[in-house]
Amino acid sequence: MVMQNGKKTVVSNIPFTIEPLRVMREMKIPHLKSLEEIPEKPLADSIRKAIDTGYSLIHGKGVYATYSLSPEGDEPDLTGLFSGEKIVKLMTECDYVTLLVCTIGPDLETEVEKLQEKDGMSSAYSLEMVGGWMADYMADRLDERIERDIVKAGYGRTMRFSPGYGSWDLSSQPMLLNLAGAEKIGVALTDTNIMIPRKSVSAVIGWQRKS
Repeated sequence: MVMQNGKKTVVSNIPFTIEPLRVMREMKIPHLKSLEEIPEKPLADSIRKAIDTGYSLIHGKGVYATYSLSPEGDEPDLTGLFSGEKIVKLMTECDYVTLLVCTIGPDLETEVEKLQEKDGMSSAYSLEMVGGWMADYMADRLDERIERDIVKAGYGRTMRFSPGYGSWDLSSQPMLLNLAGAEKIGVALTDTNIMIPRKSVSAVIGWQRKS
């Protein structure tokens, strides 16, 4: 049975692991495979401290809702949501879509701003890089839950697709966030449709008919 009535499912306290290697790659440190291999001890220490701090500042939350692309009765009409050739083509073979929003919360961003004012850029940069990929990490965890629902219902799935990519304009953000229930996890938009907290992800996953 497909849950297509727009019920918002909130996922709080998403478990996570901060991977030192991933942080190093975010910092454009190539080839090395561990913090111990970094020749600049102050840099390695800065990354370790940022990772330890990150565990207390990252609070992964997500929310998602599934809708029919052939609405009936008082179901929302998603006609105006998708713009751009790639996303429209992606949705062509779909019966349903799941809209999702997730975030790591505002605390890490706030601490980065404090460090920039207090300790200069080094500590702030390391912490920023710790948080830089964690919103996508949370989106991956939410994606896994949604995929299980899709498979259980006998459907295939599309790739996860976000506004701002492939000509899908950011002007779709207000409708997406509203239908997904972003307010339930504290995610809002600026006047230019940028999400607050910044380290947040919005996206859609289509439910494809199996041939």
